[in-house]
Amino acid sequence: LMYRAVRGMDPGGARRYRMLAEILTLSLIGDPDASAKAIEAGRAWAGRITSPARKKPGVRTSLDRLIGLLDELGFAPQRVEGEGTVRVGLRHCPFLELAEGASAVVCPIHLGLMQGALKTWHAPITVDRLEPFVEPDLCLAHVTRERQGS
Repeated sequence: LMYRAVRGMDPGGARRYRMLAEILTLSLIGDPDASAKAIEAGRAWAGRITSPARKKPGVRTSLDRLIGLLDELGFAPQRVEGEGTVRVGLRHCPFLELAEGASAVVCPIHLGLMQGALKTWHAPITVDRLEPFVEPDLCLAHVTRERQGS
């Protein structure tokens, strides 16, 4: 009770996280390096929500782990294999309302998140690009083998 009186904030009050997301997205969207900064933000976020693997994982384990992480975050991922390529389809965007008007910021954050998670796990694969909205309800992450020395 004393803490609330001194601080003056109601911890049970309403939160406006979407408003904060919109403010931060707008602040980045006008930056000439918006996409690069967004990728770095995604990589930093991955570093906070993932932890290194105990031993270097193989391709399949890394892909399974990436799909598991994306599923936990609400992306509704699915493996898409064919024509010698591996892709991860994202059927849901947790930030859809923001992505529709600010894909130059939101989509690179997702790309950075995937790249950062795979790097943290010392995976032999990476996501080299993310194709947003190849269908109205599908984005495609293109998975490639990590280059040696990267």
